[in-house]
Amino acid sequence: MPVNNISGIKLSSGPTHLRSRILVRNLPTCTRHELARLCIPFGEILGSLVLGNHGFIQFTRESDAQTAIQILDQSFFKSKLILVSSASFRSLRANNINFGPAGGA
Repeated sequence: MPVNNISGIKLSSGPTHLRSRILVRNLPTCTRHELARLCIPFGEILGSLVLGNHGFIQFTRESDAQTAIQILDQSFFKSKLILVSSASFRSLRANNINFGPAGGA
């Protein structure tokens, strides 16, 4: 796989109903490619997205996403503590994380 394709496609949205997508919070300034390089040891990445200090990685398998969550949660990336969790709408609601337009859905 060419290095410039490491992060797969650019994701068009954040949370999904998929359990194979992770949310990385408290990101330092980085590109989606840098975030993908952090996650590539855990499995095949289909896509990535960085929105300010949040990022999303779409893995091909749920088990890869779970491994990434277990290992990366509360670890350091570019000297900054990151928080990693599932990015499904259900998990975000369960953790009282509001993601979306202000006052919206």
